[in-house]
Parts: sequence; structure tokens; C-alpha cells
Amino acid sequence: MWGPIAGMLALGVVTLAVLALVLVRTRTGSRYDHDAEWALGGPPWLFYNIEARLQQVSVTAVGVVGLILAGIAVVRRRMGLALGILVLIGGATVSTQLLKSQVIQALPGNLTNSMPSGHATVGISLSLAALIALPVAWQVFVLPACAAIGFFFGAGTVIGHWHHPGDVLAALAVCLAWAAAALGVAHVIDNRSPARLRPAGPHHVGPDLVLTLWLVLGGISLVCLLFLAWGAQPSRYVLRDVVLGMTAVFVIAAVSLLVYAWVARMAQRVIR
Repeated sequence: MWGPIAGMLALGVVTLAVLALVLVRTRTGSRYDHDAEWALGGPPWLFYNIEARLQQVSVTAVGVVGLILAGIAVVRRRMGLALGILVLIGGATVSTQLLKSQVIQALPGNLTNSMPSGHATVGISLSLAALIALPVAWQVFVLPACAAIGFFFGAGTVIGHWHHPGDVLAALAVCLAWAAAALGVAHVIDNRSPARLRPAGPHHVGPDLVLTLWLVLGGISLVCLLFLAWGAQPSRYVLRDVVLGMTAVFVIAAVSLLVYAWVARMAQRVIR
């Protein structure tokens, strides 16, 4: 059990370090990351719709949602899970702000820095917390919604010209690492009971890997359709902008698919 958790944590940390060094420290990486943000655009109502939802994020809202999700875990008699949820949300939010203002900002060669994205971190961490807070048997219904929320906050900050794609990928890496920490806390505290240490029985319901991937992909696809319905399109119909814009959305979608599917599968093993 500890091997996959450690691998999740290590991948998040290593990915964050690579993104910071390549997309912040090097001028070539920084230029492509900046250009990819502005490669997509659309009519005024596209930006209004995205901004109206992103601006709903506040410290109060994050705190209230975090306490509700922790409360759900307490009702389920999963005290370790409740603590893990607070670790995930609080750790991801605080570390993102410290990384942005104190660590990555200080890298040599950095002119301006917005990595990791705070809004993306909030949306991703809250949706991952909801995914692990609710029973595994509910993943068929919960997983598409959680993936859709996280992807909206991620891709939305790029399409809305709030953040570079690299900022969103960094937020995904931060949240993946803290999700590993949350699952580790839940595993240590909640599985100490001999009854909980026994392998899950036949009634341990959860989607298999293939269905998990399709559920996550379905949530992401719905958000893509929403952006298209709002008028998202390349800022200029030249090959470079089309390639940069589509690549940015595709990479964010692919990494989101990995993160949500991995956390969902680990939740099936750790949270019983």
C-alpha cells in the first residue's frame, strides 16, 4: 500500500520541480507557456462566464466546503479520512501560496511568476477531497462531477487568460502530492482496527480501471463542450495558435485524467 502512495507523492513533487525549472527558469519554456495561455480566446461572454465562477472562490467558501467534507467523513466514522481531507485542502492551498511567492519566484531567470495557480489548486483539491470523502460505491456518480470541477478550474484559468498552462499543471502536481498525504493519513489512522485490515469483500463496490478512466474522461469532455458552447476558439486562426491552444487543453486534460483516476483507484484500496 505504501509503495503506490509514495509513488504518487514522488511524482507530484518531481513534476512540480520539472515544471518550475523548464517553464519558469528558462526563457524558451516561459515564452511558450505564456503564448499558450493567449492562444485561445472567444467572445466577451466566454470570459464573463468563466470569471463569474472562478470569482466564487474565497477563503470562507474553501473553509466551509472543507469542513462539510470532513464532517461527511466523521459521519462515516472515518476520523483518519476527515483529518486527511483537511490535510489535502489546507496543505495544497498553503503550499501553493508559499511556492508561488517564496520558492518559485526566487528562481534565477524568473521575470514574473504565477505558478502554481491558486484558483486551480482550490478547485482541484476540493474536488479530490469530495471524491475521497464520499463512499467508493458512489464513484460512478461522483467521479465525473469531481473531474469536471477540477478541469473547469484548471482549463478555465487558461482559456480565461488568468494563468499559463504550466501553472495549472503545477497545481495538479501539488494536489496529487497532498492527495497522497491525505490517503496516507487515512490509511494509518482508519485501518488500525483488525476488522478494517482484512481484504475488502465482494460487496466492496467500485468501478474498475477502464470504467474509472471513462468516467473521468466523461466529466472532462462535458466541460470541453461547455467551453465550446460559450464560444472558446483560437485567438487567431494561424497554425501556431491552433497547435499551442489545443496542446495546452489536451495536456491539462491528460494530466487531470491521470490524477483523478489514480486517486479514485487508491481510494478504493485505502478507504473501506
